[in-house]
Amino acid sequence: MASYYYLDISLVFPYASDLEITPVYFKKSVMDAGNQLFGETFTSVDVDLLKYNQKEKRAVLRVPQSHYVKLRSSLSFVHTYGDEKCYFRVHKASPLLLSLQGDSRNCVF
Repeated sequence: MASYYYLDISLVFPYASDLEITPVYFKKSVMDAGNQLFGETFTSVDVDLLKYNQKEKRAVLRVPQSHYVKLRSSLSFVHTYGDEKCYFRVHKASPLLLSLQGDSRNCVF
């Protein structure tokens, strides 16, 4: 049984696409999303930012399996970054990091 869950997510700004988000602020946005829904108890959750693409505002996160549902539910609400409204889009989620690499929808046989 896997002890971690991996998520491929991006931060989407529907009204301002030219904002640059550093990896530190991206992770802070993820943690703020959890704090909004679950309060200070979410700060003890170990969320790791494994990979980040600053141009696309897309990242791969690792979270313990016991906290996956909390993280996933907190990412489903609309958030704000500064004064701009934004939301997280979950592209893929899996207990195996390798399964985030492949995409069966775009595979050519």
